[in-house]
Amino acid sequence: MRNLSYVLLLFLIIGCDSESPSVSYEEQVSTALNQNPEVNPLESTSLFYQDLSYGSAERNTFDLMVPKDGDAIGIVIFFHGGSFLFNDKTDAYQEPFAGIINNLLNENVALVNANYSFLNSPNSMGLTTSLSDGTLLLNHIRSIASSLDLNANKIVLSGASSGAGISLWNGLQADYNQGVVGIVALATQSSYNLYAWENLFPNLSVDQITQNSQEFQLLFNLFYGGPSPTQAQLDAVDFIEFMDPADPELYLYNTAGNEVVRSDGSIDLDVLYHSIRHSDALRAKAIQEGFTTSGAFQETPEAFVLRKLR
Repeated sequence: MRNLSYVLLLFLIIGCDSESPSVSYEEQVSTALNQNPEVNPLESTSLFYQDLSYGSAERNTFDLMVPKDGDAIGIVIFFHGGSFLFNDKTDAYQEPFAGIINNLLNENVALVNANYSFLNSPNSMGLTTSLSDGTLLLNHIRSIASSLDLNANKIVLSGASSGAGISLWNGLQADYNQGVVGIVALATQSSYNLYAWENLFPNLSVDQITQNSQEFQLLFNLFYGGPSPTQAQLDAVDFIEFMDPADPELYLYNTAGNEVVRSDGSIDLDVLYHSIRHSDALRAKAIQEGFTTSGAFQETPEAFVLRKLR
């Protein structure tokens, strides 16, 4: 009789467990983030969490989009552009980025869309602060990935202009790029050693441009904390020289032309910052180091991301 009681009790316990409600993926993520999802600014059914924090600085914030039912195939981290002085993560919800992001969300990719400290943000030490915010975000995403059922070993870093530079600076360093399987760099620069740009454009003098362009002079001084950077400062941000065969594959896409000097003698800063000469230099260095690159002539950014995450 006692054995029969034990059997009945066991069935009762099992029956109660099987009838207990399961936790949905939305509940799991909301609990882990301590925040409820908000209305998605894109045409997507993915869960949208806004203005999450990854550090103590004012602009250490990010938005997170994850598939409604989970099962993300990987993570894309996006950094906006703006010369390290302007713009915001909300730029990604406008074209041409919105279409790319929607396509990725429809393929069950989780997306992190981040702000970062500007060169003139409070307590900023210049360019290295902005670049290191990328490292801080990467570490944070890795730390919460398991609680969100995200794969921290399948990360694609991406960005436009200065955001592309943050992606390259972090993605090309073994100390920071754990789990990074690809880098998408749109309208990118080839280095933040600005003197290295003299090798890209004939007869270009960085010192002369700083004298003739107040805008460039401001950027130069904010980059390095003054008009006379040390060689150590220049080397620390010369990410083209970080490349080695172990680095993740690059997707590079620049459309600005080659002519920095206009017919009236003024400097075209859009060309200076975004010329195809920058992406060509990165491709040439990658070939020299023995690893592959992709771009618009090979595939779309979405196709590249999906190829690296699947």
